[in-house]
Amino acid sequence: MQIFRTVFAAGFRPFFSACALYAIVLMTAWIGVFTFGWSMAGSQPNNWHAHEMIHGVVVAAIAGFLLTAVPKWTGTRPVAGAPLALLWLLWLAGRVVFWVTDTGAANPAGRIAEGIDLLFLPALALAMAWPIVKTGNRRNLLIVVVLAALFATNLMQGFAPLAQKANILALDLVLLLMAIIAGRIGPAFTRNWLLKRGLNAKAVRVHGWLDILALALIVVLGLATLFSAPAQIVGTIALAAGLAHLARLLDWQGWRAWRDPLVWVLHLGYAWIVVALLLRGIASHTFALPASTWIHALGVGAMGTLILGVMARATLGHTGHELRLPRGGWIMFVSIAIAAIARIGNAIGGFDHGFALTLAGLAWIAAFALFGLLFFPKLLRPRIDGHPG
Repeated sequence: MQIFRTVFAAGFRPFFSACALYAIVLMTAWIGVFTFGWSMAGSQPNNWHAHEMIHGVVVAAIAGFLLTAVPKWTGTRPVAGAPLALLWLLWLAGRVVFWVTDTGAANPAGRIAEGIDLLFLPALALAMAWPIVKTGNRRNLLIVVVLAALFATNLMQGFAPLAQKANILALDLVLLLMAIIAGRIGPAFTRNWLLKRGLNAKAVRVHGWLDILALALIVVLGLATLFSAPAQIVGTIALAAGLAHLARLLDWQGWRAWRDPLVWVLHLGYAWIVVALLLRGIASHTFALPASTWIHALGVGAMGTLILGVMARATLGHTGHELRLPRGGWIMFVSIAIAAIARIGNAIGGFDHGFALTLAGLAWIAAFALFGLLFFPKLLRPRIDGHPG
């Protein structure tokens, strides 16, 4: 009973733990699929992999962050105890059915499995919308809209002709969420770090118009994908978005906090967003660069890096520990970078296919395994200062 009260005292505990564990399990299975021919991925292995990466690993990280952050932003009580456990079980049920059922096959079992998986995001959106609407916190309503749209892409994936487009749209929505969240915490944490050390915190700049432009371009990019705009138009929007987000990143002056990995990792993750957008733009204008290149820059580089960085910092802060990365923790950030470089290199044909895929998978597993080793003891034990959460 004590472990239940501890784990389900705050959203980051069960969902960050599940995110890291599932990232390891899923990648291990994927290595088995493409290396040893395991058949667990059903009739559509690529779609299964993409779906579970987004709606399994990434959505768990999003849930853990929002369930912890939104109560802070709105001054309301967090979802905890039995309601949080129920929410986590909905996420878990979706993962189980995608492992035991071939959702790519046209059969009643596949439709039931998809229906079970569809339950989680609406439940999470409602849990986030209630405190936001109750407190009139209109600034954060966009997050609820993005969650609702992410649910729509999950619904689209149930229709085979729309599955590929749904995956790209889901990536665009996660990209938008990352840009919103990193745009808040990146410059804020950098400024705070500089202030504490008596350094020039005013060097960190945030321009409202640039934030709006950068986020708006991601929205336009998603709409262009939704309505199947010509590749050159999508590419031009992606290039413009990449430049806007590069300007945003440079304004944050992340290199000034190079001595603190918990700060610079946020800038590194955001840099991968810039790389992914620029690669997407280039790929849309030339056949010399495969389209999958930007997907791996975003999915492995940006998402992997930001998930690890945010989970590490949030876990330390919300369990009462000093905001100092445990010894050797930087290795998980290096590992995820190796995974991204190997996967991108393989996509453009620069590395041996089998070697690059295996290296990328093992580096991904190593990164999340190290997170588990360093942070599971903190996630599964009470706060060291005795406060709830």
